[in-house]
Amino acid sequence: MGAVNECLAAAIALQGVSKRYGNFDAVSDLTLRVETGEVLGFLGPNGAGKTTTIRLLLGFLRPTTGTVHLLGHDMAAPKAALYARSQLGFVPDVAGLDPTVTGLSLLDELAQLQRRPPVDRALLIEALELRDPDLRRPIGQLSRGTRQKINIVQGMQHRPTLLILDEPTEGLDPLAKRALFNLLRKTQMRGATIFFSSHVLSEVEELCDRVALIRGGQLAAVDRIDRLRAQMQRRVAVQFATNVAESAAHLAALPGIVGLTQTGGRWHFLTGDLPATLRLLAALPVADVTIEPPSLEEIFLRYYRPEVLHDAGAE
Repeated sequence: MGAVNECLAAAIALQGVSKRYGNFDAVSDLTLRVETGEVLGFLGPNGAGKTTTIRLLLGFLRPTTGTVHLLGHDMAAPKAALYARSQLGFVPDVAGLDPTVTGLSLLDELAQLQRRPPVDRALLIEALELRDPDLRRPIGQLSRGTRQKINIVQGMQHRPTLLILDEPTEGLDPLAKRALFNLLRKTQMRGATIFFSSHVLSEVEELCDRVALIRGGQLAAVDRIDRLRAQMQRRVAVQFATNVAESAAHLAALPGIVGLTQTGGRWHFLTGDLPATLRLLAALPVADVTIEPPSLEEIFLRYYRPEVLHDAGAE
């Protein structure tokens, strides 16, 4: 009963979910919990299992094993899944949009399928600067950016409780991206949950507090970005006022220091033990120091570099 209650309390709850095609596991033993009001970034290279996971969330696929709950509803139960989908917004790839219908017709048809009124349509159209003539033209005659704006409107127009976005910035110019991010922040502020799948790491870093990294159909890491950073080495650049050679020798002898080099009077290195490095620097004649946290890209590469994938396959 306790496990069921946990599912009911989460906006998304995957428990031991696998999807198997013959002898191939598209995803394997996924257990993931996304809290109400959270913005979760979902990352992985092509073929890692992102699309399969999203289709399982939406109920387009049934898991071979495990359970999927959205907003406390079991997606394996038809009536419960139907209700959950009415509370759900989904922004897929624009390639799935019918090219023969107009934007307005598409928005009306999808609002009827959602069984909820499009209360935020006008606000979204204005924020994304969609023109009325474009909304009245067939989707296939529009630019990719305009199609994507309409796609975003259809996913958000009914003010969903849970919003799932799959590469939502594809085709958008910088101004449209900024407008979308502002809309997503407002969506979170009203208490909605956002599942944000993207290969643009800077977007995930800007929007999300927590990320889930999927690799080879399995979750490689699920944590807050700041906690993942804390496990990584920091880049440090330091300039000494005096006793340069002696100070550099102290640095080189410190455990956890990697790649110590000198460029233009500054010493550059990576440290895996920041507190110990700071204690040493406090005792040395430091004229200037810069410490950079690892980027989300560096965290991503840590989990997906070839030697990691090779080691995982060997295991």
